[in-house]
Amino acid sequence: MKTMLFFTLTCLFACFATPLFAQEQEFIFNTWSLNKDDSRYIFADTALVRMSPDTKQAAIDTLLAGDDITTVEVLPGKMLTLKGLTLPWVQIKYKKDGVEKQGYVWEGLISFPPMRRGDMKFVFAYDRRVDTLIGNEKHPQYIVKLKAVQARKILAATTFRIMDDESAGFSYAKVMAGLGLTNVQNIVSVGFGGAACGVSTNYYYFAWMKDGRIAALPERMDVGDAGVYYHEESFIFPGEKNGLPDIIILKMHEEEETDKLDKNGEPVMSVKEELTKYSWDGVNGTFKKLGK
Repeated sequence: MKTMLFFTLTCLFACFATPLFAQEQEFIFNTWSLNKDDSRYIFADTALVRMSPDTKQAAIDTLLAGDDITTVEVLPGKMLTLKGLTLPWVQIKYKKDGVEKQGYVWEGLISFPPMRRGDMKFVFAYDRRVDTLIGNEKHPQYIVKLKAVQARKILAATTFRIMDDESAGFSYAKVMAGLGLTNVQNIVSVGFGGAACGVSTNYYYFAWMKDGRIAALPERMDVGDAGVYYHEESFIFPGEKNGLPDIIILKMHEEEETDKLDKNGEPVMSVKEELTKYSWDGVNGTFKKLGK
């Protein structure tokens, strides 16, 4: 019931949510969700800092992937389209060689929410937007790039695709310990969701391996529709309660409203639960779904 209440409140809140500004795309929410004084990283391998929000202006500085920046102001009136992304310029401040500086960069050069463990930073954002053939139809997709950065050097990177739809409305980031997986230093989780009922939130998991590789792990998703239906998935890793050696357990819990009423006149929910197991190969950095 707590989970159902959460989904219901989320849907009600979404009714009042508004986009930061409109883009020249069908989907108008801005996944960066930048606000004044937000701390982020530089996402691009190399980012030129301009003296004003225009590519024709001279570059006054160069920043590298993983460099710390703070948002001063987002300029929705100053838009630029690159790599299929129509985004604003952003005024930023940062420190370099002990000196605080300010300048302007295009938003596509900035990361989504920052993640770090010690001196290791995990930097992710949309690398570009493309049209992909699925069947005989074109569907817009974002190519997301995740980078492992240490001391201003990119140690490894990987990409994956998500649909350019309502499930790309906001981004989520979390970095955890290895949780008992062999040869894994950290587990990185990045997610994308929407601000409406019935729109899924999708979570993509990656292993930062002790030998310097980024390897994909199983994915999960949650979705709910204002007390009528919800579907929730969660993982149990080897180092957690009820975990198994090098096995990732996916728990699914689903509830859906039926036509029946309980003694209080509330709809009776049908409940479905499932477990799926994946084996982890810490040598090759791969996983495999196990039979039931």
